[in-house]
Amino acid sequence: MSIINNYIKEVFVMENTFLNEIRLNSSKLHDMAEHTGFIKRLIEGNANVTTYAEYIYNLYHIYNAIESNLEKNKGNKYIKDFALPEVYRAEAIMKDVKYLLKDKLDSMEPLISTKVFVNRINHIGEKNKELLIAHAYTRYLADLFGGRTIYQIVKENYKIDDKGLNYYIFHEINDLKNFVMGYHEKLNNIKFDETLKKDFINEISISYIYNISISNELEFDRFK
Repeated sequence: MSIINNYIKEVFVMENTFLNEIRLNSSKLHDMAEHTGFIKRLIEGNANVTTYAEYIYNLYHIYNAIESNLEKNKGNKYIKDFALPEVYRAEAIMKDVKYLLKDKLDSMEPLISTKVFVNRINHIGEKNKELLIAHAYTRYLADLFGGRTIYQIVKENYKIDDKGLNYYIFHEINDLKNFVMGYHEKLNNIKFDETLKKDFINEISISYIYNISISNELEFDRFK
């Protein structure tokens, strides 16, 4: 992971790049997403297998919305470079959910915040297609950067074996660093006009806010 982390530091210190604008505008929300609600509890080892499974069950709905909309719009000149099945997570997450919840899955319902988030993704998939990339970037880069760390935490603290950890395994990506570099390069070189750039950066913040809402709702509903 250190190679990737060193690369992140290098790519984000470059001035006057789109990536740097994104980082500067979303860094506080990014930190908040990692240190509040259920995510904080999970990382600290104070959750349990059932609530972890419920959390990724809600993530399944988010990824399914992102991925179905990316596929539906992959003919778009911007989206075509970011509709990448090798990073899609919905199918892998559902394998984990079925393994962990078994019959309980039939009675599961998404959180209210999850439903609102899915509605947002579906809306921009119809009205502002290019902004789908903001949600893809927020989720997939988090998985690629921090997924291995979360994998170790969940495996060690909650004794979940690899049959329930498909979410964190990218079978079709052989070189993680090169893949991330390529993803960043495509985003950094995207030819948005200034208005669309501002909307895109704003949508990344919106994505973080929705993800934080899911984490906080689960924390409140299950532990308060």
